[in-house]
Amino acid sequence: MLPTTLKDTLWFFSTYCLCQSYQARDAFAECLASAEHEINKAPDKSDMFVTTSRLYKWHLARYFCKLPIRTVVLELGVYHGHSTAVLAAIFQQVIAVDINEAYLKIAASNDRNHSNIAFLAVDLMAAGWQMFASSGVQAVVVDADHRYEYVRQDAYNALSYLRELEYVVFDDFGHEVGVQRTVRELKRDGALVDCRGIGNGWNGSWWEYQNWDEQTGQQFTSWTNESEGIICRRGNFSASGLAPDFVDQRFYVYKQPLQHFCPTSILRLLPGHRLVTSLWGDGTWRKANDGRDALLLELQGLSDTPVELLFNSPRSAFVLSQFGEARTDWFGIRDHFVFEPFQRATRQFDE
Repeated sequence: MLPTTLKDTLWFFSTYCLCQSYQARDAFAECLASAEHEINKAPDKSDMFVTTSRLYKWHLARYFCKLPIRTVVLELGVYHGHSTAVLAAIFQQVIAVDINEAYLKIAASNDRNHSNIAFLAVDLMAAGWQMFASSGVQAVVVDADHRYEYVRQDAYNALSYLRELEYVVFDDFGHEVGVQRTVRELKRDGALVDCRGIGNGWNGSWWEYQNWDEQTGQQFTSWTNESEGIICRRGNFSASGLAPDFVDQRFYVYKQPLQHFCPTSILRLLPGHRLVTSLWGDGTWRKANDGRDALLLELQGLSDTPVELLFNSPRSAFVLSQFGEARTDWFGIRDHFVFEPFQRATRQFDE
């Protein structure tokens, strides 16, 4: 027979564990019920293609409501805020970011009953991600510009700056090549693990979506059996092991001093220390050894001797000079910053 004190101890722990189990199930059910309330109010993808499907939102809820602690989620790209409302029902705090202020106004109106959403108008390509570093972000939803260089940059910055990040969600994985390429590269490098499909096509079934021709703007129907979205856990992997954030980005290069807005050449730094240009042919790049954020370029079409490339702090621009010389001959800038003033002005026609 067990001593009384030992029996009492075992009874206490069994009762405690049972209570904890009931509390966890109650919290899960409460979270799901709150999320389901928002899901039922949202349009489905068949009614509004640019939003996420109700199945996608339901899978989000099932996945994250199971977590014992759900702190802060960072949503990149809000559109009308339907997914934002579901995230607000799941997490303690939502930081919803979009470059389009008109979308933010619509989302804020649709989600006005949620006091735990902070809407921010931010150009993610231009802003410093340090603003999010101390926010305790647990999960990030990448759903902004779906072109490869933008998706990759968003994911790279999230993995680099968000120290408490555990989960990364990508929307439009099913039919956006830039999203698919980014996810597959990050999985290959070990930065993302345990990925699972969500939404339409989550089980490999075929589903219909609206496609469009970039040249004509004409819409047409396509089919895919890739999942609408995908959720991944952050791998046990340092962001320093990722390819540098300047790789595969397009820079416009201008002669110094600047006399006109037409670039002299386009330059792209590629994986494997290769580089290509539109004027000077191909070459190679390597990192400088003196601790500065600089590269040494071997580019015979531009110079017979090595050329030094020195980045600014966010690596959005650089200057080129002959190695060992102080005078800068060329200025390079990411293509996004060349187009951004025109894009911003164009958006204002719709406001």
